[in-house]
Amino acid sequence: MSVVQIVGAGPGAGARAVACGLASLLRSQGKRVTLVKPLSAPGDADPAFLASLGGSAETVVVEGAASADQVSQAARIVQDAASGADVVLVEGPSLGVDGAAELARSTNAAVVAVLAYERMLGAGACGTWRDTFGEALAGCVVNKRTRYAEHDASARLAAELEEAGLPVLGVLPEERLLLAPTVQQAAEHLGGTYFAGEEGGSELIEHFLIGGLITEWGGNYFGRLPNQAVVVRNGRIDIQMSALNFPLNALFLTGCETPSQYVYQRAGDLDVPLIAVGSNTHETAAALESLSDAVSIHHAAKAERAGAMARACVDASALGAALGG
Repeated sequence: MSVVQIVGAGPGAGARAVACGLASLLRSQGKRVTLVKPLSAPGDADPAFLASLGGSAETVVVEGAASADQVSQAARIVQDAASGADVVLVEGPSLGVDGAAELARSTNAAVVAVLAYERMLGAGACGTWRDTFGEALAGCVVNKRTRYAEHDASARLAAELEEAGLPVLGVLPEERLLLAPTVQQAAEHLGGTYFAGEEGGSELIEHFLIGGLITEWGGNYFGRLPNQAVVVRNGRIDIQMSALNFPLNALFLTGCETPSQYVYQRAGDLDVPLIAVGSNTHETAAALESLSDAVSIHHAAKAERAGAMARACVDASALGAALGG
């Protein structure tokens, strides 16, 4: 049995998504994998989410720095999770957070670092990781590689990290779906009211389209993108009805108290979430800029996509060798 501790370079590095992806990759090789987050903050929904993916919801709730006793309790949770598993994937505290190194040592875990790609990232990042985890550091996954940085990440960055003693197990691209809010999250963020389709609140929104002055056929505008939502002024019934001719995950009406009966009926027939928002279109668009603060990995479709990315982009042989199996 192997214990693998996934450690992010900091908040937002994507350690949870990488843990979900590696679990899928290892399971595709026939391994029995358990996911666990043994140290968590008050109100953290991660342990329950990992349990829904075939993990354990057991955790030690920590406010501030983890004490030695709390780390010991967390280690016991990891040991309990190992029953019947070939690999326990542990989402550990981020680099520099008290308890990260202690947890890895107490569980004899191999540590996989998760580094968020940036143009200035290089060998200089390795020192702190080696100082913190020593020989337990098995390698890293570079995450969130931007669209136009594929060559830089594979030709320059991977070579620099390898030479500095931090093997690169895989480079994962930035993935829009993993950043997508649900319809419900968007509705709550905008203070919206459902008039139809509330059961579609769990659908993801990858693209928001503004239904303004469109000078082309509606299909060229509304028929292009997957997982889309349209934001349009309440008075533009023509644009609303045009948008509803194409697959939508939600229709947001701005400056709206009550939608048109035509639009209400059509959205209801199609089971499209129809959401009225009090603010105008410009204010709504501005509010969407901060919606990312409410987004998490906690969605089955996101876990599935993370798995597909890991299977495509992580070197399974290198991962197995790094984990000693």
